[in-house]
Amino acid sequence: LPLDVGERKALSVTERLSRSLTFYSRVLPILARYKLAELDLEQRCADEEECSAEYSELDEWGSDKLRDAILELQGFYVKSGQVLSTRVDLFAKPYCDKLQVLQEGLAPIPTDVVKEVVRRELCGDGTLDELFSDFEEKPLGCASIAQVH
Repeated sequence: LPLDVGERKALSVTERLSRSLTFYSRVLPILARYKLAELDLEQRCADEEECSAEYSELDEWGSDKLRDAILELQGFYVKSGQVLSTRVDLFAKPYCDKLQVLQEGLAPIPTDVVKEVVRRELCGDGTLDELFSDFEEKPLGCASIAQVH
């Protein structure tokens, strides 16, 4: 999420491609580790307990990696991660648990940046005092697409 207060422009094709490549460079190794574990366990004729332990370890590692990638990329990826965190019917518990931070644990945008964007968008060349009698410095809440002051 760019924090500059200049005009935000749509991402260029190159920037979008770069974000996609970053995402896939983080996710494909997770998927590859699961496939390698599956082949290894199959070859060793591992019992159910051994398989469960191996996958539990992979779930912990993979969920950390996915959460970190999403937090780094922000935007669309955060919103997607929020949806994934609610799908306990599709994803292992560690994934849902670790992606839950995307529901409530996002860092706020600095107040000076928010004030400048609001001033520019709503007041033009004016000041916030012309529109608001008070502007709470500390955000009451923040999410993937909004922040309340």
